[in-house]
Amino acid sequence: MQSLKIYVWGTQYFIDTYAGGLQSDCDKHGYALTVGVVPDADNFSHINHYIHRAMVDTVNNAEPTDRILFLDPECRIVKPIPEDWIQDTRPILCYKISDGKLDINRYEYGHTLPGPIQMQPIFLTAQDSGWIQWWYDASMAASDTDRNIYVPHELFLELALKFNNIDIHMEHCVYNREWSQPQRVVKGSFVTADTIITHSDIHALMDPHVKHSVQDIKDSPFIPTRKLHNHFDNFETIKQIDELMYKEQHDITKWPEGTTQEGNWYCIDNWQFDPRKGRVKHRQYDAVRYHMSIDTKCNQNLNTPAVKSFFNSYGMD
Repeated sequence: MQSLKIYVWGTQYFIDTYAGGLQSDCDKHGYALTVGVVPDADNFSHINHYIHRAMVDTVNNAEPTDRILFLDPECRIVKPIPEDWIQDTRPILCYKISDGKLDINRYEYGHTLPGPIQMQPIFLTAQDSGWIQWWYDASMAASDTDRNIYVPHELFLELALKFNNIDIHMEHCVYNREWSQPQRVVKGSFVTADTIITHSDIHALMDPHVKHSVQDIKDSPFIPTRKLHNHFDNFETIKQIDELMYKEQHDITKWPEGTTQEGNWYCIDNWQFDPRKGRVKHRQYDAVRYHMSIDTKCNQNLNTPAVKSFFNSYGMD
């Protein structure tokens, strides 16, 4: 009989700010949670290297009856983890679903999806120590350790599994909410009837104290559509809001039921929208971004009031 043991790591700031929800979930379900603190570093890859090393050490020192679950501190356990996942002796890994119309063998990569497998959640046992060490060694061989630049630990994960002929239990991490199959693990904070684990990633974009894996995304004035969609509760509502933002509709009676107004901000769910200027905010953060409809209209050479406001904000003509 295997016993579930959950592990997370992060910098002290990250743990203090984002691990509370997962701790409450584990308390609720009676799961053993180990929280580890890694040093802060000058870049995202160096922090991830510390976490990667801690993961390998954990597997190498596991007890035979341990069912290890690696999560990120910001993950949430929405409902109990299936017992067959806990008792399965195979690794459970989640392939990323970018587009519901494409099966996994025709996966389309993007710069936000550096590898086909989502790093967390991942379920392991002590029997996985051999290929886990191979995976770590391959990652280290491809890294520039003299400059503390490390490859994403997802990069060689699938290679390690295939090279070592590992039999896995495949699940999926859903990036695209249009996917019609059960969404048991999702990249975002949204929850469906099937959802077991959520893996939010809005903090890396909106929190100035958190490093992002892709600095160009962090520095961009726009909020990527997936980030907005996957951190909004009702999918149909956020798609309706996309249209309202494109039209710069500031008649609140045209907005979804439940929208309230605070100055120029239209508030719904955990978000605030300014259709006059194309701006977007999350209630938890001070950062202000621009809706992707502004970028769309710029590419269409539409010089609307919101587009003019955007260019004025960035000192452009």
